[in-house]
Amino acid sequence: MKKESGAEYSLASRWTDWQMISAILVVSLIGLSALWSGSIGFAIRNGGPYSIIGKQAALYALSLACMGIAAIVPLGLLRALLPVAVLLGIVGLALPIATPLGLTINGGRRWIGIGSFTLQPSELWKPIMVLYLASFLEKRKERVVESGVATLPAVIVVAISAVLIFLQQDFSTSIMVLVIALAMLFLAGTPLVFIGSLSLFLILYGVLMIFSSQYRVQRLVGFLMPDQHAHTVNYQMYSALRAIRAGGLWGKGVGLGSLKISSIPEVQSDFIFAAFVEEAGLVGVVVVVALWAFILVRAGARLSGADYFSKLAGFGLMTLLSLQILLNLAVVTGIMPTTGLALPFFSSGGSAALMSAISCGILINLSRGCECTVKGAAHD
Repeated sequence: MKKESGAEYSLASRWTDWQMISAILVVSLIGLSALWSGSIGFAIRNGGPYSIIGKQAALYALSLACMGIAAIVPLGLLRALLPVAVLLGIVGLALPIATPLGLTINGGRRWIGIGSFTLQPSELWKPIMVLYLASFLEKRKERVVESGVATLPAVIVVAISAVLIFLQQDFSTSIMVLVIALAMLFLAGTPLVFIGSLSLFLILYGVLMIFSSQYRVQRLVGFLMPDQHAHTVNYQMYSALRAIRAGGLWGKGVGLGSLKISSIPEVQSDFIFAAFVEEAGLVGVVVVVALWAFILVRAGARLSGADYFSKLAGFGLMTLLSLQILLNLAVVTGIMPTTGLALPFFSSGGSAALMSAISCGILINLSRGCECTVKGAAHD
């Protein structure tokens, strides 16, 4: 009869990390309350005091339901559906610019509309692209390390998506998908010479895209000479900074902010963080940042024992969410030129909320992977 002595078991079983889920739910509730308070002035001028929050609450409920589905769907099924998802994703990116379904809002043709239903395909493309790249790189992991040429099919798909997004007049998202893809290629061990070449092309692409539009050039000039453009291209940024400074350490209290009423253009969307800081202060910022850091650390710790695909996809999703947050905060605080990027779980808009929720759901799913190791000596 065999028995084991000195055996040490280390098991990361497929249990759901409820602490991470709780943190995500808390962030979403904070974001919803911030949107309700911050958008009240805009809502009153555009349909009534509950016109924004009522719609967004319904979208949040739908998004969180989608997060739950994404968190439990078998990864094998998810990967099996990837080819169809990629095809539909690329077709979806072409619809706003190539069909009458496209809607032009604030100068960008980024949405498709059917009746009262609107969707921004580029938001849904982000998590699809991350999963596609992780699956592609896993299947070719030995060849990818030897030569970056092995990644060219995926690079071409990502490049096509970036161009289609740019044609929608969405420069920031176009650059973001390229940066995320580059980060995933780097993590997969793609040779540095190839990474360097792609980085150079990315820089040249960014410069070309900036100087292809007079409006983007004006924003760049305004960023470089802020005081001379305080009442034109920098008006949003200066208004946001006034609100942030007014919040101080503790904030004015929920519902008591005044600059959100009429001073901050598009406060319900890309600049909702400024309205939040005016009312919640630096303390509120620390709480939200700490919650996001907790989510990322928990996910990273769980993924450390996962398989190649889960690690790479999880890293891509964490990069996506982190980059979206950091770029939005950088714009609101004047660290980088004004551009249109939603703040996950805070900004209004169903597509952005859906992207954030699905990304978090898949991240939860990936972090439920199982690793089992046994150490010790077995003897008779």
